[in-house]
Amino acid sequence: MKQKAKEIIKHPLIYGSGIVVIGGMAANFFNFLFNLFMSRNLPVEDYGTLASIISLITFPSLIVSAVTPLIINFSGNYFAHGKLDMIRGLYLKISKFLLIIGILFFFSFLINISTISKFFHIENLSILIITDFMILLAFIGIVNVALLQAKLAFTFQVIINLLGSIVKLLVGATFIFLGYSVFGAVSAIFISGIVVYLTSFIPLRFLFNKKLIAKSVIDTKELFAYGIPSAITLFGLTSLISTDLILVKHYFDPNSAGIYAGMSLIGRVIFYISYPIGSVMFPLIVRKHSKNEDFGNTFKISLLMVFLPSVALTLFYSIFPKFSILFFLKKEEYLAAVPYVGLFGAFISLYCLLFIIANFYLSIKETKIYIPILIGAILQIVLISFYHQTYLEIIVISILITFLLVLGLLLYYPHATQKRL
Repeated sequence: MKQKAKEIIKHPLIYGSGIVVIGGMAANFFNFLFNLFMSRNLPVEDYGTLASIISLITFPSLIVSAVTPLIINFSGNYFAHGKLDMIRGLYLKISKFLLIIGILFFFSFLINISTISKFFHIENLSILIITDFMILLAFIGIVNVALLQAKLAFTFQVIINLLGSIVKLLVGATFIFLGYSVFGAVSAIFISGIVVYLTSFIPLRFLFNKKLIAKSVIDTKELFAYGIPSAITLFGLTSLISTDLILVKHYFDPNSAGIYAGMSLIGRVIFYISYPIGSVMFPLIVRKHSKNEDFGNTFKISLLMVFLPSVALTLFYSIFPKFSILFFLKKEEYLAAVPYVGLFGAFISLYCLLFIIANFYLSIKETKIYIPILIGAILQIVLISFYHQTYLEIIVISILITFLLVLGLLLYYPHATQKRL
């Protein structure tokens, strides 16, 4: 019995997920302290502005993170065989491409900053300028994140994420006390991002080894053949969890948008807990897939590890909505969200399952899933644009779309894996 327990604990998914989940919980503890501090020290409408800024950053950041599956797929195999020269070549090739795209995006954002300001009702342009810099940082930093995952450097990932969240909280609190309001909160996020980016090079020092001749035999067409569908997939996933916040900010009054942002914060606890499982599962399945090893159990265990806590938290939100709101937000104004917290938890739970399933398919290079996910994301935008009179309409639309996507992709599993397992 003890031997069996040891084998379970030593399973790469359980062990790796354990490190990432525990470390992620520590980092997310400070992230939530940051959000709680802001929700309690900023007016409701200002907190709504901060939430919309975070969503605005999330879109391009997670769009560019679409290269993560691509980098992990190729570099994971290189790490497994000790081909550091190939990794350096891949790093240089993708980094140059993303830097060019990032600079183009930066100036495009800057040119249209007045339009963006009007859409989000944000009069302080300095907030949007620093947001633009954060997006550029996301473009150049994503390669490091992917390489750390491919290297299975889970412990170091936990350390730098924890460091970033602590820096964000301390700097953010300091700026708020100094009277910088939303600008201070956004600046804190940017500074913490710089700290994480610079620190991430420590285990990747070999990238600067000039004696290591960079090699890359990867054809650009091959990169695009995998990268573009992956990008669309992650764009769709990002849209499904961010569009509601952005459209609520646009269609609702500032106070109502702030209440919805608070409810979203509570619901995202579920995602923060389950996200590390996917980040561990992906490189493990990439390695198993590249070696033609069985990966079915790894995927099923991942699903179970996401499903159980998601359901538990959703039930808790449904039974104790008032307690959940006051525990996280501490303001009576947010109690207007009491009838919707459980439903929003159900939406996030379904999204967590969808996220893990989609990443599984990308890890085995089954990229056709971008089609239904993109359709679902577009459908969510269209439906919310027409039906946004109440929070209930928006949440129900999101639940139905994510449920259909989860169901469809699970039904597709036997067909997608019959020639691979």
